Amino acid sequence: MSLVGLYCESGELLQEIETAFNMARLKSLCREQKEGSPPPGGGDIDGNCRLQVLESLEEGGQLWQGQMFFLILACGTAEKTFAAAEGLWEKTPGLSIVCVARRPEEVFAALPYPFFHVIRDFALEQDLGAVLSKIERAGSLLPRWCAFQGKDGLVRVRLKEILYLESDRHEIRVHMEENRTSLRDAPGEQGARAGAFLTVETLAQCEEKLRAFGFARIHKSFLVNLYHVAKLEKDRLALDSGRQLYISRHRYPEVKLQFESYIRHMGFL
Repeated sequence: MSLVGLYCESGELLQEIETAFNMARLKSLCREQKEGSPPPGGGDIDGNCRLQVLESLEEGGQLWQGQMFFLILACGTAEKTFAAAEGLWEKTPGLSIVCVARRPEEVFAALPYPFFHVIRDFALEQDLGAVLSKIERAGSLLPRWCAFQGKDGLVRVRLKEILYLESDRHEIRVHMEENRTSLRDAPGEQGARAGAFLTVETLAQCEEKLRAFGFARIHKSFLVNLYHVAKLEKDRLALDSGRQLYISRHRYPEVKLQFESYIRHMGFL
């Protein structure tokens, strides 16, 4: 069962969010039934998803380890919400947070922060419906898992945890997010360093397998997961991890088109 966490310091607002979420999810399910099928790829939120009210932010960090899809966050003030979000991002990298704004100016104040979405307390059902649609679209772009042939067997990882693949002295290294769980018990890690593992597949084979799921060849040595691209320039790009990778000059126009198409489908524009 998919969990959507909710931490709210106002009892009245908490009840309003619960009601709006249930109504938005009901409308989403009715729409799927009317269309005759769920969204392509199924998304990460299904008909069994439920909202779980959290007693503390620490509980949210614990649930994020494999159970909670995203967190709706509404502290007493915008400043407290932003501070709480920064603390959660530091402890649980990759956590998707939905910020609740109480006033119009708070929507603009939230823009510099990497929130998954901002919802307005005066338009909860409408905005939560947009959040669910955004999740469904995102889920259709990336399947949850992918397997690579390692030296000692298959290595199974979450696609969203892959940062980029690198051709390094005739070895293909798959770089992963820090604190990821996919490799904890995976085979084929001999010779791998922290946050990465080796595959015996060629970079061309990996590109063929991953191209349809938001991965772009930016250089003869790099295949990048566009999900993690924070900034794109003519000669380089920056990942949300802070790592910068060079883009081949002749590849830039195609990479730019791929990135623009990807973010449109992700609903970020």
